[in-house]
Amino acid sequence: MRFQSRAVLAGAALAMFAASSGVALLMPDPADDPTVGVPEFAASQQSLPAVPDDAGARPVAPPVTGAQIAALALAPARDRAETLIAERAKAEAEAAAAEDDDEDDDDEADSSNSSSRAEEWRELRNRIKEACADGRIRGQICRS
Repeated sequence: MRFQSRAVLAGAALAMFAASSGVALLMPDPADDPTVGVPEFAASQQSLPAVPDDAGARPVAPPVTGAQIAALALAPARDRAETLIAERAKAEAEAAAAEDDDEDDDDEADSSNSSSRAEEWRELRNRIKEACADGRIRGQICRS
């Protein structure tokens, strides 16, 4: 067992060596002129005023703090969270208002609904009795 794991380890090391050697051989030769001037940086360095040696190094702008970076990074997430919270509160308020309206309507309609439902049941029973008498319906429903 130990021999196989050592052989696999040796094979893996040999494969990594071969791959890295192949990559090193395939790399292009270095360019003749490796320095390339960047116009933006070159222009900004030339336009800086000369600072006297006795004045010391002064920062051009105040340093950026980690809190400022965090505030900038979290601003979109905060805005989205506030939007979602506002939408959810609006939806809950609308649902509560609709529920209150439904309760008011139910109180007024309960008395009329109970009489209309009783009438519908009576009509349904009469239709079933007629169907049983005609023979259109058979079974236990006709016996009750």
